[in-house]
Amino acid sequence: MSEKYFAYFIIATMALMCLPLFVWRWRARLRYLQNLARINILKRQQKINNPVFFSTAVINQCVRYLYLKNFTAAKSALAALAGGRTEKAVELLMPQNPFLALLLKAHISTAEAYRQIKRQKKQWLLDRQYAVYLPILAQLTYDRQTALSAVTALDKSARRNKETNAYYNYIAAYMYLHEGDMLSGSQAASAALKYFQKKQYAAETAACHLALAEIYRISCVNDIAETMIDSAVKIYQTQKTPLFEAKAVVAKGMLMVFENRLQEAHELYAKALQMPITEQLRADIYNQTALLCLAQNDIKAAQKHITTAQKMQQALKNPHGTAFSLQLAAHIAFCRKQHNKTVELADKAAALYAKQHNFSACIECLYLTAEAQYKQKKYATAEKNLRKVLDLSRKHQNSFHTANAYSLLGLIYMQKGDLQRAKVLFQQSLHLEQSKQRCEGMVADYANLALIDELTDNTENAASNWEIALEYARQTGDEELQKLIEKHYNNRI
Repeated sequence: MSEKYFAYFIIATMALMCLPLFVWRWRARLRYLQNLARINILKRQQKINNPVFFSTAVINQCVRYLYLKNFTAAKSALAALAGGRTEKAVELLMPQNPFLALLLKAHISTAEAYRQIKRQKKQWLLDRQYAVYLPILAQLTYDRQTALSAVTALDKSARRNKETNAYYNYIAAYMYLHEGDMLSGSQAASAALKYFQKKQYAAETAACHLALAEIYRISCVNDIAETMIDSAVKIYQTQKTPLFEAKAVVAKGMLMVFENRLQEAHELYAKALQMPITEQLRADIYNQTALLCLAQNDIKAAQKHITTAQKMQQALKNPHGTAFSLQLAAHIAFCRKQHNKTVELADKAAALYAKQHNFSACIECLYLTAEAQYKQKKYATAEKNLRKVLDLSRKHQNSFHTANAYSLLGLIYMQKGDLQRAKVLFQQSLHLEQSKQRCEGMVADYANLALIDELTDNTENAASNWEIALEYARQTGDEELQKLIEKHYNNRI
């Protein structure tokens, strides 16, 4: 081999030897820029009042796209994006990939980006890569009707690859939660969590922990719910995102309220208020503190907090927060036996929830209205609202409220003297409570069935139903409820 060709051979060999190092450096720099963009976008989101969209996958794609472009505008947009400023990247991406550009825009201007996306809903649902983000954005902006319909439409197309399937499972978990299917919700959230943990997508991993916490809290598996929230808190602490950490702390406060660990809940809310948070989260904390005061039967303090929350929510023009404030104010009025005011406030909250397609909360308000009307002995109007509850529950599969509505209808028919109809309604309620294993609901239904048996001189069935009611009352851990049922039971043996 001549010296000339030998030199070429040496150069080619050295180039091949250096190629892996070059590729490694290229990939390492890309990962560094992607991580920098994620960190700085999260920092910027700490100052935004409304719920914001975040997708590690979208940010990674945007950074990669700009990284591969070797012209001045792309380099400038990449530098800005790495610093958390998305505007230049959105402008540059829009002509080439408008779907990706709008998703990047949603990280800072979620509501504005979603309005544009919703106008192109049909095109988005046909896109196999980005369609999965449509229901996620709809959920964040309280457009639950679009979220549900989009999830249904994505049932097959969103499973094109593991990443889109993970995001699909994440949003599907929330849809199952809103529909009351906790088992399916848990399975979907767990599947998403597994993928996000493997990919080390920290923000999504924390979000899945919180979704599972909500599912387990509703399912009364409170120890696991608490573990899930604590896991999310650790992630947010590591990511140095105090706003999201505070939101997780508030979620734990809500769990403590439901566990009747009221002092711990108070301490968690106080802790969150001392953290660097947005005015929106501060207003939400006042809402939840009012709920805590209601649980403590401190009506005066509850009224104070809800008044503050209402003013803040209205100033922030947050329809969801405003509706929740009105709903809590209605509960306070109900506790004060101000039944006309209860109806007025609950109806306003229901109307706001209906506009947001939050039918679960809307049903809760309609039920509260019916309760107030029942207390006023306005049985016809109470029944009319309960029929609305049943109609909405059938459409939206919310069996918790369906059971409550059947039970209250049973009480109305008892007052009317139609004991046979009342018994059927209590049995319908009991069937639903048993399917969800809600002990408190089963206690009420068995007690009501026992009362009907007594009124119809069926003493043997009455004794049996009182005994079952007492057994479930003991399982609830509610000492006041247990004493009430024991009193009735002991008076009849």
